[in-house]
Amino acid sequence: SKEHKLDFGDYTVGGDHYNYTYIDRKSENDFKGTLGTGYNRFRNELARARQFNSFLYIVIEQSLPQLIKNNNYLKSKKMKGASNLKFIFSGSRSNSELLIPNLLYYGQVLWNVDIQYYLDKYDMDTR
Repeated sequence: SKEHKLDFGDYTVGGDHYNYTYIDRKSENDFKGTLGTGYNRFRNELARARQFNSFLYIVIEQSLPQLIKNNNYLKSKKMKGASNLKFIFSGSRSNSELLIPNLLYYGQVLWNVDIQYYLDKYDMDTR
């Protein structure tokens, strides 16, 4: 692996395996900050991904029920034009570490798949 500064996301694959898929991994606090004070920056990042015809997964290292439980008030934000974005609540960092390489490897094949549905419905703990 090599470290490079990306215009959006934290991870992608390069070379022959590049498939326009990017991952942005977030802890619960980082996720809340992104949709709070960092929301405008996040929208710009999403717009850059769209310019490059790329898809961005936001992998949150918390389950959605636990995130809701940890917060007294969650304000909804409208994501206009977010067809190149999916949020996935992995439940933990270790789950994210196992999930992210698969999302990058399968890339465009998974863009229209509801990954969260499978993780929740089939209790797919990736540990």
